[in-house]
Amino acid sequence: MMTAPVQWLFHAVLTAAFACLYIWHGGKAALFLSITASLILISGVVIYLLGPRRIRIRRQMNSERIMVGEMVRVQVQVEFECRIPLLWIMLCEDTPAGVHRKLLFPGMRRKFAYQYQMSGLRRGLYQWGSGRLYWGDVFGWNTVSAETSGSTPLVVVPSGSAFGDGESAAFLAIDEGTSANPKTGQGNRSPEFREYQPGDPLGRIHWKSTAKTGKLQTFLPEISESTSIGILVYEGRTGYERGMQGAKEHPAFERAVNMAARWVYTAVRDEVPYQLWRTGEETGPDKHQRWLSDLIHVEHVNLSLDSLAQASISSADSSVSSLVNTTMLDQWPAGTRIIVLTGRLDAVLTGWVVDAAELGHEIEVQLTETPVVEDDQWTEQLRLSGVRISTITDRSMPSVGKAGVSDVGA
Repeated sequence: MMTAPVQWLFHAVLTAAFACLYIWHGGKAALFLSITASLILISGVVIYLLGPRRIRIRRQMNSERIMVGEMVRVQVQVEFECRIPLLWIMLCEDTPAGVHRKLLFPGMRRKFAYQYQMSGLRRGLYQWGSGRLYWGDVFGWNTVSAETSGSTPLVVVPSGSAFGDGESAAFLAIDEGTSANPKTGQGNRSPEFREYQPGDPLGRIHWKSTAKTGKLQTFLPEISESTSIGILVYEGRTGYERGMQGAKEHPAFERAVNMAARWVYTAVRDEVPYQLWRTGEETGPDKHQRWLSDLIHVEHVNLSLDSLAQASISSADSSVSSLVNTTMLDQWPAGTRIIVLTGRLDAVLTGWVVDAAELGHEIEVQLTETPVVEDDQWTEQLRLSGVRISTITDRSMPSVGKAGVSDVGA
């Protein structure tokens, strides 16, 4: 699209050509063309000089933090100042789900509101880019535009929901205080039950015991026995299948992030202090990690989910240096239950888990990839240290479809 000065130059040359034709040849047709070209040139200057100014755009969403797979509705309010009537305007917004265009016919109106919805957004932090507001004459001979502000934030966090249509068997087994993999040699632990009492969450009802006794039985999960829980998401590139590196989404890594979100929700549900730790996350004096025990404040959970929204597989081996050199385990309460989430085991992670187990922490490693023969040495080393290992590959992540944006109503 030509800029306003280029349009003016083109129309000026065209007007001069028609004027010269009329002076040289004469005739009503040449006069009509020269007058028309002159009017187009004048209207273009007027539209540019007296067009919309002080454009203000406000966006409101039903939530600034949504879960993967959810749809978000955006209400846009456009307001500007203009001294001439406008035949049309078009607002183009660079949304996280793609470019959205809205054509309006303002006349003398200077304030508009409309809605659109976005779907198919993947996990991550998003922001509206700078857009443009276009206006011009009825035939589009003169079109002018102005940049509009963006920078509206949106966070898409992992849902922590079940994989696919059913719950993950491995997670349910661990959540109920039993070993998810009977081959670990740790044996099953008998969970504790009691009769249902008013106010107990329905999610804690143990249906098998209920069917046997004929009365509602509430399950007391093993997590309530721990004084605290640590959730570690391993972001080292050696912890995931090499063939998938460079892909937009790594299924095993997304499963690990999703499981971390589920453990956060579980800790909050059971009122257990927890700490979420990503190995690729920056650490330092200004980024001191703390135990989130004041569960009344929802911003603590939001901080954890926002951190998971930013998780990604590191492209350099140095990203796990915090795992090797950290002294955080010395500050963790004795007997902390630590959930380690990774695609596969490697030397660095195995050494860290062994050290944590020697400090008396209860370690559970959850693998989101099918183990290969090369991992047997790490698996055996962890089992000898009393670490429980489970594999969570029984379900695939739910498909969220392609990102898109569409109008809603008027």
